Amino acid sequence: MREAVLHFIWLGQKFPHRDLISVLGLSIKVVDKGKLNSLSGPDFLFAKVRLDDQEWVGHIELHVKASDWYIHRHHKDAAYDNVILHVVWEADAVITRKDRSVIPTLALSNYISEDDVAKYQDNFKSNKNRSLNCEGSIGSIGDEILNPWKDQLFKNRLRQRTRLIQEWLQGAAQDWEQVFMMLLLKSFGLNINGAAFLKLGKAIPFKIVRKNAGDPFLLESIFYGMAGMLNRVDLPDPYYLELKEAYAFLKVKYNLPDEVYHKPEFFSLRPYNFPTIRLSQIANLYHKHPALFALVIEATTLKSLRSLLKAQAGPYWDTHFVFGKTTPPSPKKMSSHFTDLLILNSVLPIRFSYESSKGSLDINRLNSWAKEIKAEGNKIVRLFQTHGVSSFNAYDSQALVELYNQYCIKNKCLQCAVGKYLLYGK
Repeated sequence: MREAVLHFIWLGQKFPHRDLISVLGLSIKVVDKGKLNSLSGPDFLFAKVRLDDQEWVGHIELHVKASDWYIHRHHKDAAYDNVILHVVWEADAVITRKDRSVIPTLALSNYISEDDVAKYQDNFKSNKNRSLNCEGSIGSIGDEILNPWKDQLFKNRLRQRTRLIQEWLQGAAQDWEQVFMMLLLKSFGLNINGAAFLKLGKAIPFKIVRKNAGDPFLLESIFYGMAGMLNRVDLPDPYYLELKEAYAFLKVKYNLPDEVYHKPEFFSLRPYNFPTIRLSQIANLYHKHPALFALVIEATTLKSLRSLLKAQAGPYWDTHFVFGKTTPPSPKKMSSHFTDLLILNSVLPIRFSYESSKGSLDINRLNSWAKEIKAEGNKIVRLFQTHGVSSFNAYDSQALVELYNQYCIKNKCLQCAVGKYLLYGK
């Protein structure tokens, strides 16, 4: 027996309700099974249970074995003092609250047949050939189920990002401009260099970026230098040497730390995504808009955001992808697709977090912007497409990424609107 199966049984009340008796002989009548709790604490909240002739209101905790209560140390946790019924498969112990009072225990193994157990277990069997537990059915789920669930998933994804932003704010003395630069740099680095660029954003004080925003060359020297990209001694390229000299001066002037030894990668990247190009673009973006965070927060349309975030690498990069090697002329402008990725991965999370902190959240606006952006083309989106669930825009694709990462791969079908509908028809 698995605890997930017990949750399934209790949530669906898939056991006979007549003549239920606790292990100590109390008659039990379930009036309200309670609300499934996805956070810490008891498994089901605010249940109603009649024990003999008295009705109790409180929480329900589920375990495979009653003794798991002690293994999980619930008897020392005040959060479990309001548990009114312990639902288990095997009653191998009498369990107590923190104050040593006994909690009634219901052993479901006394009321469910082996055939039913086998059927319920089958819903939770691990199948290596199955990418989604509901892959044969999810494509038939109607919009009346999916749309409200996608609303919640999209908002949950923004909440996940907000928690990360709040952590960064604590480490940045509540400096929103610093944190937004970190978020932007991470997005500019994409999957390959996101971590390296984020480390760069944490190491460079934003006040230094603001002071030098009048000269994109100086910003480039800071970004390249701090990323450890100006260490070569065998490169006679004049522009490279000028950057190196400028960084040596700025490093002393601002007492910058030694290089961030998490050098960006070039391998497997398309040339337009090389760190040389992306760092120049963000340097020029802050040159154009030193108060970029304020402008992003004030923007009222997606069109204005797209215009605001457009940037081009410096003139040197018109004929280079890396230092010292010339190429045919081609301006290194940010594509519309890349700009939309910045909005999706940086602007929407920072707007959600900032507006939430000020009590002015306009979730409908953020939803609307996401719905105007083209859907991402990642493997998760393609997986759902294979099983009949399409993404028509970034709002859809972000919701599906959240669904897959937080529910599907964690087998949290009982907490998923799709899973609950398929299992219980509601």
